[in-house]
Amino acid sequence: MTASDLFRILRGFFSHNLGLKFLALALAVACWWFVAGESKVLVGFTVPLEIRDLPKGMTVTNQVERQVEVRLAGPSSLLSGLKPADISAAIDLSGAKAGRQYVTLDDRVVKVPQGIQVQRIFPSTIEVVLDRSERRVVPVIARVGGGPAVRRRVAKVEVDPPALEIEAPQDELARMKAVYTEEVVPDRDSGVFTASARVELREAHAKIVGSPNVRVRIQFRK
Repeated sequence: MTASDLFRILRGFFSHNLGLKFLALALAVACWWFVAGESKVLVGFTVPLEIRDLPKGMTVTNQVERQVEVRLAGPSSLLSGLKPADISAAIDLSGAKAGRQYVTLDDRVVKVPQGIQVQRIFPSTIEVVLDRSERRVVPVIARVGGGPAVRRRVAKVEVDPPALEIEAPQDELARMKAVYTEEVVPDRDSGVFTASARVELREAHAKIVGSPNVRVRIQFRK
């Protein structure tokens, strides 16, 4: 086959169905522009910020920002169906030490579906103050309501369990001689009344180790 024969075959191939070939090229270019245009779509979300892997024996003692604003970029087909539940934000404090520190929020902090990019996070840094904490078993006292007449009829109050383990910074734990339940209001003033009650902590950074609920048994005078 000579060079002129090859040129004639190629010219016939490219000239055959020339209209369809131009249409296919136009569709390909349109699709490319559509995809390229989608990549420029930006949306914003406000999502909760989770603190993970707090070192053992440490407590966060300042008001840490619990929500962050994130600006995301990606195809509109992905972003249009995106919900806040599809996004998560968390900081890892496993290597943190006692004292004040500043944690940088970047795209490693925010988890988003594949195909979406994190463009911006606000705030970009957060302040975290850690203090050493201790644990101690503290007695539980039930708060009995219902008015003076009902309380005068009370012969005995029992709480099960009678004490709970509390974790708190040292200064807060030192002030805690006992912890108290929410107010328990009996629906009678004779016999025995029992109810479940939640223990409430007044110290800002104290927390209960385990369940905060106890069983209160009130025995009235005969």
